[in-house]
Amino acid sequence: MADWAFHTEFDLEEFVWANLKPLLDLKPLARQYIIEGQICDILATTSKRQLVVLELKNVEDRYVVQQLTRYYASLRHAQPFADQVDYSLPIRLIALSPTFHAHNHIDREHSRLDFEFYQFTIAGADNRFNFQIASADLAAELAVEVDPKFYPFLRSTEGDLELTTSTRVVGRPPKSLRTQLEQMTPERAELVSALRLQILEFDERMREVGRSTRTQYGLAKGEKDVYKTKLCAEFFPPGGFNLPALYLMLPYAKKEFGAPGHRYKQERVKGLAWAGISLWSEEKTVTFYLGKSRAGLTQYHFTYGGYAKLCDPLLGYRPQFESVEDLVALALAEWKQVVGE
Repeated sequence: MADWAFHTEFDLEEFVWANLKPLLDLKPLARQYIIEGQICDILATTSKRQLVVLELKNVEDRYVVQQLTRYYASLRHAQPFADQVDYSLPIRLIALSPTFHAHNHIDREHSRLDFEFYQFTIAGADNRFNFQIASADLAAELAVEVDPKFYPFLRSTEGDLELTTSTRVVGRPPKSLRTQLEQMTPERAELVSALRLQILEFDERMREVGRSTRTQYGLAKGEKDVYKTKLCAEFFPPGGFNLPALYLMLPYAKKEFGAPGHRYKQERVKGLAWAGISLWSEEKTVTFYLGKSRAGLTQYHFTYGGYAKLCDPLLGYRPQFESVEDLVALALAEWKQVVGE
């Protein structure tokens, strides 16, 4: 019987989301939920309305306890989905990974919070696959047969020596951004550097490319390029300014063509469009550019609260935007869905 793995963490998330009930007896609540600049993989509830946070790892990750701790603090503070969650109950924190690093167990042992570790394997034989989970604390194992629709998400691990810890070393910025950072005050340079790090550490497939004064972030294409159709963000100083502006590909309500004889459907659907995010003014705004050029006149301005309201019907929930980091987190979550397709 051969061992198998998912191609990407997004594929793992797709499978777990579809199998929350048989795997862990949980009710789905939200995926890629953004709160205080962080992205929770999956939020779910028990039959007693107890909130459960699931962090999924396709490879071993020694920092999963710290991640779940930050999610716990943000969720306990904001208490989203209050109509569906009983916050008088403890928040369950679950990590699901093929292996756990020794540091994970040390961090868990010395934390004040309770963490549940589940280790998973995927076994395949005779063109059938089983997804098996085992609790690190209980002598409990469970197996769920993988639906054939998930077969394209799987790859054989035969020939792989081991699944290694996911690490990412972020080097210095390209000249396009480095020149601009050198001209900023330390406080402003620190903000841009923190946003850059948030983007690059999100996914190993994210690539940074410098083009003259423009610095782009998107799906890696070879060693030194990105796919223009799968960009996520860029820093670029608009005309007449030395400070770089941040642009993100964010959800926007677009019109969709209807049946023959009708120009557009009445309801709006989710699309992605470039949005400029205010970094250097006190006013927190999101400006969408819907034409072919960001220099055009087709611009729509939103406050953070106004944009959150716009997102509600598009995402199925109303996100909380308190900082630029929250908007970056949304752009990253949307980008992950695009490149994971």
